[in-house]
Amino acid sequence: MKIRKISQADLMDISRIQRECYSEDLLESIDSYSAKLSANSDFSFIAIQNEMVVGYVVALPWVYGELLDLDGVDYSVPVDADSLCIHDIAVSREARNGGTAKYLLNSVLESAKSRGYKRLFLVAIQGASSYWKRQGFEAVQVNEELKGRLSAYGEDAEYMTRTYE
Repeated sequence: MKIRKISQADLMDISRIQRECYSEDLLESIDSYSAKLSANSDFSFIAIQNEMVVGYVVALPWVYGELLDLDGVDYSVPVDADSLCIHDIAVSREARNGGTAKYLLNSVLESAKSRGYKRLFLVAIQGASSYWKRQGFEAVQVNEELKGRLSAYGEDAEYMTRTYE
């Protein structure tokens, strides 16, 4: 397994993998991923196995308590970004249960630590909160405004965070 920084050239592979992993109402356009990577690609990686992209993670510096718009096309890292938002992590069917997601998450964690980010947050979807709890994330109670914005991510979406020293 090889992990490397993501690039705009990987957008078609991202699209292929997300279609394997997510319901139709959660799919994001190539333009949306391109905009996220253009805003900051320092914390985004792909996993390659047997010459094929089998997973990816897209993460951006962001403000804790906020949320990236689902399928937006205009992103810029806030000047007061205090945390790292793991917007998306997905692994193709053939690479599941082989540690791919863990390799991707570890790459994000190492990058976050090296840049001084002590908090990560994400939105767990499609019942993935139990996975994220095993990775050290905890569900967070959110205010009504954020709860309304979370609804775009699905009925069971949970805002979760992890901090470390």
